[in-house]
Amino acid sequence: MNRIHPFFRRKEIVLLSVVFLCGIAFRLWFITVVPQPFIYDQGEYELYAIRMLDRGMLASHSYRPYPYSLFVASVYSVAGPFNRSAIFFVQAVLDSFIAVAIYLILAKGFGQKSEAKVGLFLYTVNPFTSAYVGLGLSEILTALFIVTTVLLGIRFIHKPHWVWGLVFGISSGIAAEIRNAALFWAIIPVGLILFWVSLRRYRVSYTAMFVGLLLPFLYPLYVNWRDFHEFSVTTVDNAIARELYNGAVQKRVPPFMPPPSDVLQMYREYYSELHPGRTQAERNAIARKYFDKTLEIVRGNPTEYIRNRLYKMWYVWQKENLFYYEEPGLANHWMYTFGANAALLALAVVGLVVSRPSAGVFLLELSRRRRIADWVWSLIVGTIVYGTVAFSFTHAEQRLTIPFYPLLILAGSLGLVSLWHAVSHVIARFR
Repeated sequence: MNRIHPFFRRKEIVLLSVVFLCGIAFRLWFITVVPQPFIYDQGEYELYAIRMLDRGMLASHSYRPYPYSLFVASVYSVAGPFNRSAIFFVQAVLDSFIAVAIYLILAKGFGQKSEAKVGLFLYTVNPFTSAYVGLGLSEILTALFIVTTVLLGIRFIHKPHWVWGLVFGISSGIAAEIRNAALFWAIIPVGLILFWVSLRRYRVSYTAMFVGLLLPFLYPLYVNWRDFHEFSVTTVDNAIARELYNGAVQKRVPPFMPPPSDVLQMYREYYSELHPGRTQAERNAIARKYFDKTLEIVRGNPTEYIRNRLYKMWYVWQKENLFYYEEPGLANHWMYTFGANAALLALAVVGLVVSRPSAGVFLLELSRRRRIADWVWSLIVGTIVYGTVAFSFTHAEQRLTIPFYPLLILAGSLGLVSLWHAVSHVIARFR
């Protein structure tokens, strides 16, 4: 009789459970090192969540996407309104789960146990996402659904059943909806999977996937039509025109630097929340006004505009501070954060180089494990390219790339193990 191997061995369960609990404890401690004020964007998300609680979880907001506020409202419905400690605790749990997800991707998807353990450890102790656990911002939730999309995509490649296609599509759609900056990110995992799972053979599964992708957009479609009489799958205030102007005016966004007066004036004029009763035509006129202002800036000095986009492509991946709103003594230690981040980026590059797909091979003819590894590799590269290019046209705040750090750490663990093997091989030759 053939023996059925369990998905998890007992040692794995113990390892993952201990590391998961340690990750939660580490994050709950880490956010007390420099407690952050609850201000600005956090208050807007929270007020939107309270509005949801007052309106049966179906409420609109002109410039804040719904998923994070729906998450906050769900926690408040159990723990009580304005219980921010509950939000931080749940986010600590979610961010610690991401470490487990990285292990699953590498161990079960790639079949690489050593790299999986390294990825599990690196993400568990990483300070970059851990610092955002203590904020009422959407970075952790976005990172969770990005990694969940990868997990479900792996499962869909492994077994292209319509159920896996459906939940893969739903996860991709939610990841896109959580933040305006990631709205088009869902195109990457959904588009790439077409190369690794036969569309002709699994038409029902693909139909379910595209249905799932559309489901998260039904919420904004309904509440925007009900409250603003406008069909929109995201916020009714045009985020693209706003961010293009924001990015053209702000050449660089150093840590803790408030927006310039021009941007603050744009916010006051732009947001329909501050102008009750504004019509769709008036919103379109405001968006056109600031789109034209952006064109004026570009035409005034196109060389400088292009140069600044190129600079932001680099800057958006840098990290000078860990804590978003305030970090005492930053001038004395920013270089350590910068250096640690640079090392992670370098390891990620090495990991992507050593795990690059096989050239000249028909993708559908590859082994299942190789197809999974190649799809994840393409997804990581596509995500990096997306963040590099898309965010360069915005204010390029360094926190924009935080939700992509699980993928960087995944790639970095591949790079670290490959470097360790290379160094060990060199040392062995000289013994």
